[in-house]
Amino acid sequence: MRSYFAIPLLLLAACGGADSKALTSEGYTALGKGDAKAALSKFDAALEGMESTNADFLRASLGRCEALAKTDGAAAKKAFLDLASKMPTRVTEDDYGLICSRLLQSGYTLEAIDVMHAGSQHYPESPRMLATQQAVQAAAERDKTPDALEKLKSLGYAGGK
Repeated sequence: MRSYFAIPLLLLAACGGADSKALTSEGYTALGKGDAKAALSKFDAALEGMESTNADFLRASLGRCEALAKTDGAAAKKAFLDLASKMPTRVTEDDYGLICSRLLQSGYTLEAIDVMHAGSQHYPESPRMLATQQAVQAAAERDKTPDALEKLKSLGYAGGK
């Protein structure tokens, strides 16, 4: 008799996981179409109630950061750095590079510098982070962004690295 009650609960739990996975996929589809607001909505819905131990948590969280990078650089930077501090062994140098790239594409150079610097601190010997440093510095120089150039210089990236 007890197994009859357990089956619906297991099915409900399985559907919740599938819904999160589907919502995450829908979020990435919306991102691919350039609809950052719809993507953010899908990622937020996917993450609602999801435990960080869920296999899709990191994927949905990174997608959320990408969506934010299109519309709100400060929120994207904060969300990503919070994620990286909570999951330091799962957030890779490629993830740092990706979020930096998305921030630069949207004109959030100062925020990209902060993410790049955190990634460089976490992965000091990484060729990917060196390439990210070079991309951030090139963007700051190309855009002639005085605040960004000054920030890079104060962190030791401009003119010597």
